[in-house]
Amino acid sequence: MTEDVKQIEEETSTSEQSVPYSRFKEVNEKAKNTEQELQTLKAEKGVLTPEQQKEKQARTFLKGLVKEQLQEEEEERKATEAKEQKEFESNVDDVLSVNTIVDRTEFLKFIEDNSNKYGITTVKGAMKLYKDLNKIKDETVEQTKENLAVRPKLPKSQGAGDITPDHSGDKQKSYEQIVSETIEEAEAKGRK
Repeated sequence: MTEDVKQIEEETSTSEQSVPYSRFKEVNEKAKNTEQELQTLKAEKGVLTPEQQKEKQARTFLKGLVKEQLQEEEEERKATEAKEQKEFESNVDDVLSVNTIVDRTEFLKFIEDNSNKYGITTVKGAMKLYKDLNKIKDETVEQTKENLAVRPKLPKSQGAGDITPDHSGDKQKSYEQIVSETIEEAEAKGRK
C-alpha cells in the first residue's frame, strides 16, 4: 500500500508542475500583447498632437506673462513703500527739529505702539497726542507731589470750644498754682 501511495504522490506532483501547452500558449500570447501595448503607449506618450502642442505653448506663454506682471507689481509696491518710508522719515525729522526735547526713538516707538489705538494718520498729529499725553502725565505727577506735601486738615475737637486758653504766663507759676486755676475755671464753666 505504501508503494501505491508513493506512485500517486509522484503523479500528482508531476501533474501539478506541468501546464498544458494550450494554456501556456494562451498566457504567453497575452503577455506579449500586453508588452506591445505598453511599448506603444510609452512611444505615444512622448508624442503630442498638434493641438496639444499649441495648448502647451499657450500655457507656457501665459505663465511667462503672469510672471512678468507679478514682478512689475512687486517692483511698483517696493518703490511705493520706499517713497512712503522716505516721506515719513522726512516728516519725523521736520517735527523733531521743532520739538528738540523729544527723543527720536521714544517718539517712533510711541507712533508704532499707538497709531492703531488712537487712529494716528500724520506725524504732526502724533506729536500733538504725544505732547498732550506727556503733559497729562506730568500734571498728574505734580498734583500728586503737591497733595503729598500738604498736611492733612484734622478735625477740631468737639469739647474744646472755639477759644484756646492763653498759657504764655504759666512759665512763672508753679505746678500747684496752675492746677488750682484750672479747677476753678472748670467749676466756673460748670455753674453757668
